[in-house]
Amino acid sequence: MKQIERYIFRRVLILSVGTLATTTAIALTTQVLLRVNLLSSTGQSLLTFLELAALLVPSMMMIVMPFALMIGAAQTLSTMNSDSELAVIEASGGSRHLIARPILLIAAAMSLFSLVEANFVEPWSNRQIRQLLDKASADLFSAAVRSGTFHKIEDGLYVSVAEKLPGGRLGGIFLSDQRDADIDLLYFAKYGAFAESAGTDVLALSDGEIHRKETDSGNLSIIQFATYALDLSLIGGGSGKSGGYIAKERATPYLLNPDPDDAYLKRAPQEFEMRINKRLSEWLYPLVFGFITVYFLGKAHSNRHEQVWSVVTAAAIGFGMRGFSFYAIDKSATSPVFAALCYAVPLGGILLFLLLMVTNWSFRAPRFLVEQTARLTSENESLLSLMRQWMSDLTGNGRRGAQ
Repeated sequence: MKQIERYIFRRVLILSVGTLATTTAIALTTQVLLRVNLLSSTGQSLLTFLELAALLVPSMMMIVMPFALMIGAAQTLSTMNSDSELAVIEASGGSRHLIARPILLIAAAMSLFSLVEANFVEPWSNRQIRQLLDKASADLFSAAVRSGTFHKIEDGLYVSVAEKLPGGRLGGIFLSDQRDADIDLLYFAKYGAFAESAGTDVLALSDGEIHRKETDSGNLSIIQFATYALDLSLIGGGSGKSGGYIAKERATPYLLNPDPDDAYLKRAPQEFEMRINKRLSEWLYPLVFGFITVYFLGKAHSNRHEQVWSVVTAAAIGFGMRGFSFYAIDKSATSPVFAALCYAVPLGGILLFLLLMVTNWSFRAPRFLVEQTARLTSENESLLSLMRQWMSDLTGNGRRGAQ
């Protein structure tokens, strides 16, 4: 790697990693706050909160990594253009490929890292998050006993335990689950005890009833039971309703060849297909964003307003492609067209901008936009006079007057 390439590589890497760390921390805070109610209600330690935050990092990094690369590369190239470094490189015979190589090397490394993270690290972290929340769910009943009142786990989910009996049993259990918009569930039981069944933590209820009410029709069904095993993962904030691992908690090899008797597969087979498309396509976006940034900002711009429009265009295309990918992935389980687009959009973007760079096809912002931007930022014209001129141009009065 040449000295100028090492210089660009170092600057882009530092800015990209710094942006990635900052944006991941911000996104991480929002995700931790969604689960803070359960952890704080059960008296979990600060170490548990930190463990949860660490386990959420892989999924957050997958989302923000392409944007962090674009911000780091765009900032580096814009600064180099302002300092005339890009102009000097071109004047000395350096090509766009000299500038592109270090940025695309970082993009390729991020894409490979994303591939491993999405298919192996993230599913593992999701399983650990579920176990952590399941453990907190078990502790929740102790908190409910101490409070002696209804205890809110999350929106639409409440629990009350009347007393703690000898031998670790619970007495007078009431659980209200209104999280499902179609069905309200009420659990009553005289007694309960924690147990483990097939590797799953359950609350074994005895001598009770389940009231199941359909919210649309108002129909109510009552089921009496002598014993009933309530999966604690149902109380832990939505880890799943099948009793086993859900699609996002499974490694990709399992999703490609699942157990036909998998309870979650039978209930939501489309979720498996959607996760496969997500994991096998999203890792391409750091590379896509790298090509976009290099194409629009990898050449010197003598006009600073044209540089601004290059940044805006690159960001608009990048955000548009990434936004469409989220939509396509959600629809991919039910539409073969959108399933194909999950891969066609990033691969097509890479090939398109690679071809534009190889053919040395340069982007130039429309002269009208550059001129209007220059006039808008000029200190010699007031905003009012500029708006009047724009209106005149739109209505054609200026042209008729000139004639």
